[in-house]
Amino acid sequence: MATQKQIAEHLDLSPKRVSELYRDSILTSNSIDATRVQYICYLRKLSGYNKKTGTGDMQEEKTRLTKAQADAAELKVSELEGLLLPVQMVLNNWSNVMSIVRVGLLGLAPKVAHRLMAAKSVQEMKVIIDEVVYMILNELAESNGIPKEYAERVDKHNADIETTTQINN
Repeated sequence: MATQKQIAEHLDLSPKRVSELYRDSILTSNSIDATRVQYICYLRKLSGYNKKTGTGDMQEEKTRLTKAQADAAELKVSELEGLLLPVQMVLNNWSNVMSIVRVGLLGLAPKVAHRLMAAKSVQEMKVIIDEVVYMILNELAESNGIPKEYAERVDKHNADIETTTQINN
C-alpha cells in the first residue's frame, strides 16, 4: 500500500493532481503498480489509443490523408473531363476576352469614321457600323471562354475515353 504522495512521486505528478484522479475514479488502487497501469490506460484513452488494435491518432491521420487523396483525385478527374477549370486559367482567359472587347470598342470609331463620311444615307451608315460590330463579335466568338490549351486537353481526354469504350465493346 502506497500513499498518494508516493504515487504522485512515482507518476511524476503533484499530490493535488493525484487526489483529483482518485476523486474522478481514474485511479482506484493504492498499489503503485496497479496505479501506474491505471494512469497509463487513462493517458491512452485521452490520446485515442486502442490497446487491442494498437491504433490511435495515427489511424485517424491515415483516414484523413486517404480522404484528402481521394478528393484530389476527384478534382483531377473533373478537370480532365472539362467540368473544372483552374482559377488562374479562367482569370487569364477572361482578361484576354475583355482586352478583345476593349480594343474592339476603342477601335470602332476610327474604323468607321471615314467610311461614314462617305455614306449617302442613314441606312448605309447602319450597314457600315453593323459590319464592324459583327467583325468584333466574331472575334469574341472565336474565343469561346475556354483557353485553347485546356480545350485541346479536354478533347484529347474525351477522345481517349471514346477509344477505350470502343475497344472494350
